Amino acid sequence: MHLRLLHRCALAAATFLLSLFAHAENGIGKTSVLLGVSSEFSGQAIARENTDSALAYFAYVNKRGGVFGRQIELKTYDDARDVKKTIENTERLITQDKVFALFGYRSTPTSEVAIPVATRHGVPMVGSYSGAQSVREPFNPLVFHLRASYQQEAAAIIDQLVVQQIHSIAVLYQDDSFGKDGLAGFTNALARNKLKAVATASYSRKDLKVDDASKTLAAASPAAIVMACTPSACVDFIKQTRARARGTQFYLLSNVNSNEFAHDLAADGNGVVVSQIVPSPWNNALPLTREYREALQEAGNSGAIAYGGFEGFITAKLFVMALQRAGADPTRAKFMAALESMREVDLGGMFVRFSPSNHQGSAMVELTMINRNGKYIR
Repeated sequence: MHLRLLHRCALAAATFLLSLFAHAENGIGKTSVLLGVSSEFSGQAIARENTDSALAYFAYVNKRGGVFGRQIELKTYDDARDVKKTIENTERLITQDKVFALFGYRSTPTSEVAIPVATRHGVPMVGSYSGAQSVREPFNPLVFHLRASYQQEAAAIIDQLVVQQIHSIAVLYQDDSFGKDGLAGFTNALARNKLKAVATASYSRKDLKVDDASKTLAAASPAAIVMACTPSACVDFIKQTRARARGTQFYLLSNVNSNEFAHDLAADGNGVVVSQIVPSPWNNALPLTREYREALQEAGNSGAIAYGGFEGFITAKLFVMALQRAGADPTRAKFMAALESMREVDLGGMFVRFSPSNHQGSAMVELTMINRNGKYIR
């Protein structure tokens, strides 16, 4: 009898210890799941669009009980796009705040430096909003992307120009890893169509001065200029070049897709084409879009509908769906396995396809145009 009692006590103790270990994963508490991000919240508005809409979805889920009773929390730090601050903030998120995962890093340079930090600590990184190859290659089992790559966007832009029989194409790129990635995408797509750029120009990320680049490309009189540039530099370039090369069309990657960008272009935005990597946030036929609007309304931010925000919202939904699949006692390993099991999943009008060897959920790219009212139209 005494031995039986000891056995029961030992079993109870073992069960208790296992329950402690099951909840010992950093960032997973009894009532919360803690995520973290460092981004340029004091810079371009699109970083705030991404994160605010992600937070709106997390609040939407939390209001309905969270995930297995846990509320999702997102710890944010501003790095002002300074990669040194990004590294410091990311280390702090992992070692001091003890986040479960990193979520929604914004730019290419900051994502590039955050990935090695996450890798060193074995922390998953989900939903970088950068489409650069440098954050996709070499393959990293800890890093997951929702969106198509910049090179896929560049290919879609060039293919559309070829369909329109526009072959006189110039290229503008920012002289950094992001811009060079876009340049490679445009150059490869042109070569696949047996074309070469009629002119190529770059500008420095340090000062964002585009006057020389504008003069160089305008002198070539291209029918179209394809661009891999930051929003403010893109705005300046388009305004300057419209005055120098009337009739030239402008095609840009999705990194500029904020409402602020269209607003800043004002009348010069009419006819500018921007590639997109999520469905239109104004398409009410999609369940995903209706859910987005409902979440924004509940967050008191119903006027914030935007492509950049919609990407943040969808990325947050992807994270939540994977967390639900990871079960009531999630670990990082279970969470990543859950993401990899999402082979053909409909998020409500946008499909994602992951596997152990594919960590990019979507290859969707479509082109939009800014109209005379500063609105993105398909």
